[in-house]
Amino acid sequence: MSVNGDNGLLRMRELAQQSGVSAGTIKHYLREGLLPDPVRTSRNMAWYPPEFVERIRLIKQLQEERFMPLRAIKTVLD
Repeated sequence: MSVNGDNGLLRMRELAQQSGVSAGTIKHYLREGLLPDPVRTSRNMAWYPPEFVERIRLIKQLQEERFMPLRAIKTVLD
């Protein structure tokens, strides 16, 4: 694991594995403003705090159990 990984930050692949959603879904959530901006170390490299795992799980839960659209979820999370 890299220096950034040693301080608890996750790579996209790790975030996807731990949260149970695809990288594409995470990128969509980022574009929709459901997740804060990650820590970017270069144009194509970003690190994600471990808190994102629970936030992503909450988004999926609200979608699946409450049938909430992403726009409504964003309002709830903001």
